[in-house]
Amino acid sequence: MNLPEKWDLFGLALVCRNDCIADSAGNMPAGLQDARRGKAFQKQLDGCEALIMGRHAHATMPSTHDRVRVIMTREVQALEHKEGGWWWGPDAMSLENMLRMVAPSGGRVAVRGGRESFNYFLRNGLQTLRICRAESIAIMDGFKLFAECDRKTTLDDVLRAKGLVLQDRRLIDLKAPISLSTWTRA
Repeated sequence: MNLPEKWDLFGLALVCRNDCIADSAGNMPAGLQDARRGKAFQKQLDGCEALIMGRHAHATMPSTHDRVRVIMTREVQALEHKEGGWWWGPDAMSLENMLRMVAPSGGRVAVRGGRESFNYFLRNGLQTLRICRAESIAIMDGFKLFAECDRKTTLDDVLRAKGLVLQDRRLIDLKAPISLSTWTRA
């Protein structure tokens, strides 16, 4: 799916060094939460017209910034404005129609997570994915960003297989340390 150029749709994921986003119970460990709240990570979201996330991600990440939230869920038909932001049922309303309602003037729109959200957007319009990796944290037997990731198949392998190309990888926070990898469609 190709979206009109008026929207710059990008994904922003936070993973630990072994590509996990949560522990085996589905909870983000304190070290990743600290990285999520850090300036380097939040700077990636500054200036966005909207922030799209799954229902679980919304429930576990309180809104600390004045950002428009779109919560992906199967619990609503189409689009409803209720607690915490816009609740969107992607099976009932197209991505483009949702964006016309939530960000009618266009602009940057960030996809923030979790796993199902990223899988949806890799199939539907995501052109850029930025991976912030907390290099000093590993989660044993946790949830990987993509179901295809396992002990042998890394996040980088999955992204290459989906047609994305690594454009840049650099440290953005030396103290934490956190790296930022930028992947784009070929």
